[in-house]
Amino acid sequence: MQLYYTTTTGYNGEQPNPERSLGGFKSSTPVANDDFSNIFDEISLMTMKSGRDEYRAIVLKNEFDTPCTNITVKISRQEGAICSYKMAVGAMNVVNKYNQKSMENVMAPTNKPFRAQFIDMTEDAVLEVGDLEAGAEIGLWLCRHVDTEIAKQQYDDVCEPDPADPTGRRYKPVTHPQQESIDMIVDWV
Repeated sequence: MQLYYTTTTGYNGEQPNPERSLGGFKSSTPVANDDFSNIFDEISLMTMKSGRDEYRAIVLKNEFDTPCTNITVKISRQEGAICSYKMAVGAMNVVNKYNQKSMENVMAPTNKPFRAQFIDMTEDAVLEVGDLEAGAEIGLWLCRHVDTEIAKQQYDDVCEPDPADPTGRRYKPVTHPQQESIDMIVDWV
């Protein structure tokens, strides 16, 4: 099983910019292991202010010689994360004149796919993908929701009184996580 970014330039076209993985065709660019957190941009002030969810699409391809059945996807996120995630299956049911399959695509990262049925990927949630024949592909949509209250609190909370200063006039910086990552677990039989 291999995850790939998506592209609108054509089947197996290169996707040099994972932030533009917004559906369409399977690209030739695999999602590298331990690099998955780079699919979403950093959380900027504009992201916090808008409060809009962001969407990305990837493709799961069965690269085995045998079918895989009962495929499921789970997500685990680190404690204290300011982002939560939703996922949906995106069928590869759009066929072009070259008989190449693609999934629904959106024009901007904040556009919600019309046909995707998202589920909240809580710690116990499981996305049921189904079965994939050898060489078959299925699209997966990811939605990142930023908890703007927690994000703003972290942004505003930059320092705290230094307990070593008896006068109470000296402050020390507060360190917040600089990066959030998620673990995406794909299981099958």
